[in-house]
Amino acid sequence: MYEGENKTAQQSQQRIAEAMLELLREQPFAGLSVSVLCKKASVSRQTFYSLFGTREQVLVFALQSGCRYEPEPERTVCRSACFRDFCRGYSRYIVNHRETLELLARNDLMYTLYETQYRSLLDCPHFMQGMEPDDRQYLVDFIASGMTSIAQTFVRTGCRADTDTLERIMHRLFGGGFLASPGGPER
Repeated sequence: MYEGENKTAQQSQQRIAEAMLELLREQPFAGLSVSVLCKKASVSRQTFYSLFGTREQVLVFALQSGCRYEPEPERTVCRSACFRDFCRGYSRYIVNHRETLELLARNDLMYTLYETQYRSLLDCPHFMQGMEPDDRQYLVDFIASGMTSIAQTFVRTGCRADTDTLERIMHRLFGGGFLASPGGPER
């Protein structure tokens, strides 16, 4: 996937991503050809393949702008309270991007959300810094999988939960609150 600074290429990427989401509202991903996508975005196939290697990469690109974790500059340690901020932000993302998530679920493409979340957490130098690299990789995988599952359950249950409910569920889930012994203190 293209990650350069060329403004024309970036604009073409954006048009392709918008066209992809628009076409997914009309037809299933499995039947969506690169030719139709290029026509809708007004780009050549050569441009498509120079910017994106696959149709799935278009979805990853479209998702990156909304769910990439980036801490505030003054918060460079991502633990406890900062993780609550992460849960809050991701809850807002899920609710605000309900339509896109429904398109992904309907087309069995939720794995693109996982891939986006996994890569953004792993690439963030502030996320769970100071851990052993292997431990951090397992943790990032666990969190990205959990966040993707929460988004998928949100869609499966009719998108009824609000951001506060999702934030609370995520924070309790990842903090072990659901696994605490009955009657015991919640973490």
